[in-house]
Amino acid sequence: MRCGVVVEELASDVRGELSADARREVLELVELVRLAPGAWPDVRDPGSVEEIREAFGARCWIQYMPHEGAIEVREIAWAG
Repeated sequence: MRCGVVVEELASDVRGELSADARREVLELVELVRLAPGAWPDVRDPGSVEEIREAFGARCWIQYMPHEGAIEVREIAWAG
């Protein structure tokens, strides 16, 4: 099932500061996550009720929360 995407303000700010190539790589990773949001590892703290997952690309990383019909991108990191 394809999901919608919500990007938190800080993640949006980071995305805006990336080069065009970096932004493209991040968006490609977000698209992969949209197609299969449960395929990436759950990294929530013990006892946490919020499901938090992380996905990794070649030079980028995102942290997100899957919701019914959408993913919420909380953080974006770039190592390139």
